[in-house]
Amino acid sequence: MKFLRFHLRPSLAPRALSLFTFLFALLPFCPSALLSQSVVSLTDNMDIASNSNIRIKSGTYSFADMAKDGVIRIVDKENITIDGDSVNVTGTGFEGYLIYIQNSRNITIKNFSSVKNFYYAVTARQSSNLVINDNNFSYNKKDTLGWISIWTDYTAALGGGVLMQRCAGSELFGNQMVQQNDGIAMYECDSMTIHDNLLNWNCGFGIRMNFTNNCTITHNNCSHVNRKTDPSDCAAILLIVSNDNVVTNNDLTYSGDGVFLGQYEYSGTPNHNYFGYNDCSYSPHNAIEATFADGNVYRGNRCNYSDYGFWLGYSFNSLVADNQIIGNFKSGIAVDRGYNNKFVSNSIKSNPLGFELWEGGVIEPYGQQFSHDYNITGNVLEGNEKAISAINTEHLVVKENQFNYNQYNDIYLEGQSFNDTLTGNTFKSPTFWFIQNTSTDPVNAINNTFIPNVDSLIHNKIAGNVNYQPYVRGSEPAVSYDPPCDMAERPSVWTVYRDQGYGLFLPEVLEFDYTDKKVGASSVKLYTPLGFDIAMNYRPGEDSLAIWNLSASDTLTFWVKTVNKSAYGFQNFTIRVGNFTGGYYKYTASTSLLNNAKNSWKKYRIPLKGNTSYVRSTVGNMDLAQTNYVEFHADTWDSGFTIWLDGVQFRTCNPTGIDDSPAINAFDSGCYPNPFTTDATIWFDLPSSSNVNLSVYDLNGRCQATLIKEEMTLGHHEIEFSRGNLTPGIYFYRLVAGNKSVTGKLMIGSL
Repeated sequence: MKFLRFHLRPSLAPRALSLFTFLFALLPFCPSALLSQSVVSLTDNMDIASNSNIRIKSGTYSFADMAKDGVIRIVDKENITIDGDSVNVTGTGFEGYLIYIQNSRNITIKNFSSVKNFYYAVTARQSSNLVINDNNFSYNKKDTLGWISIWTDYTAALGGGVLMQRCAGSELFGNQMVQQNDGIAMYECDSMTIHDNLLNWNCGFGIRMNFTNNCTITHNNCSHVNRKTDPSDCAAILLIVSNDNVVTNNDLTYSGDGVFLGQYEYSGTPNHNYFGYNDCSYSPHNAIEATFADGNVYRGNRCNYSDYGFWLGYSFNSLVADNQIIGNFKSGIAVDRGYNNKFVSNSIKSNPLGFELWEGGVIEPYGQQFSHDYNITGNVLEGNEKAISAINTEHLVVKENQFNYNQYNDIYLEGQSFNDTLTGNTFKSPTFWFIQNTSTDPVNAINNTFIPNVDSLIHNKIAGNVNYQPYVRGSEPAVSYDPPCDMAERPSVWTVYRDQGYGLFLPEVLEFDYTDKKVGASSVKLYTPLGFDIAMNYRPGEDSLAIWNLSASDTLTFWVKTVNKSAYGFQNFTIRVGNFTGGYYKYTASTSLLNNAKNSWKKYRIPLKGNTSYVRSTVGNMDLAQTNYVEFHADTWDSGFTIWLDGVQFRTCNPTGIDDSPAINAFDSGCYPNPFTTDATIWFDLPSSSNVNLSVYDLNGRCQATLIKEEMTLGHHEIEFSRGNLTPGIYFYRLVAGNKSVTGKLMIGSL
């Protein structure tokens, strides 16, 4: 580069020199700002010179890169910009690369309209200060079957959008890299910034990081990363021996794992990764998995409706705080042989096990690691089957948590429970046990609040060697000695439980329905996208305790209506009438009861003694003179359904109820199920009557269907949407009501 001599008047010299110094400083980072742009046609084996600003002539090109040395080569160069605006390039046989970069710096690759059918669109090695932005590097190497090895180096990379090895200080943003194995793969990289990329619907990893540190990964869409092979170790984001990274605000939903972090024999090196405010829900494996990992922070993430919310096997020194962990299939948080982990202020609801802590089989070389020193503080654990299950776990500290309406146990202890402390917690109305200690070790449970807190009842709610005195006394709970006239009315409390063992769960919706009802003010409505033994559990409202004597009652009566799209209809229908000690009567009814109620209300009466139509069996010790709850179970095996219950009563009366439905004062909308294969329901709330226009668009903004165009009244509305001839993919609905509008995403899967 030639340097020009400037002859400056003295009065202008300071300002001019300052400007020159500024531009000179920018030169290594923004070469295109000072270099004129050349327009060239794309040819094979293009070697790009340093200090080039090139725009590829728009058009469609096709090349074979069998030698894997790149159609465009940048080796030992610097200060290059390549603009691929309106350029479409197709490779041959998923071999080679469009662009190969090695030992270079200050390289910008931008605006390519399409690069496909290569092994990777771009491969960069031992290079720095790369900027790759606003490109479409999709439909490159793709495999849908087979196990993925997560420990191989870059020579065994899977293929996809961008491969980087030993690169540093680079930025990738605004790119689309979909429908291939990897979106972005980084091996031995450092200080990378990856943001605002579309990396979904891949088959290996949205972002792969092996031995890659000090990176910022934010606001990327890495959803729907999966394979047909199960398991396959695919993940939205993979971190293998990758430390000091910040991963925030990414969409990691519907992927094999949302986050998969592995350290294994490198666990002597602290991770110190930060995972914040990512959505990792709907994973068929784990929303977040971290194994043999040290010192990671997980804050504010959504880890819902997956196999496990968190799987932290052999992990230690973790902080899990302020996360939402709802409706997972097996456990909300599962830790095998972990230690020194803190769980603070999480919302842990509707999981079979809220916490599952235990010692499984030994994995060498970690034979001396055991389960100990957990601090569980300030969490809300609600509607789980067991809120905390700790087996062979020592020094468990559980303090200042809220346990609400859990099914079997708030806390279950087994095996070694040495030096466990439970203090400052509020335990509210589990169906069976506040604390069940089956270990021989004593447990200190002092200064806790038990609701109900009647002394004569507490001994039925605490089992084993537990020192629970003193406990905090509140007001005496109300006791419901008689069942209400209609349990499907407020202030009744209904919770939903699900069975384990059948696969991925999507969210159930359980609510009072003030519109579709048979008697009184409301019915109870359950919607579930997948119908594997879903249970609706009734409890009295306002923290009251049910102690019903049903020995003089002979019948359970209820109205029911159903919607079920399964070709086989309902395949199981049972009802439980039970008590706090774990005993219950199970009534197995004909599935024709629910199938006959399809789209219409039917009234049924079940004799409490049972008969040939309602076969009664007994589990545990059950006596109708001490009844505490009733549950309705239904099962379609693999199809979603909706059930309404109304007029649920053990005594003959005329339900009235009070319509205290919450006022609709916000404009809101949503869709369920989502994704879907055939039909979905789009719902919306109108705070006032409005002219409504509801339409569905594809990604190119073309209107595919208009569902509503009319005046609609205030309130809650639900509109059925059938995919018709639409192909699988992502669509959007746009709802306009008066001067307000909202846009939502629709995801259509393959049939």
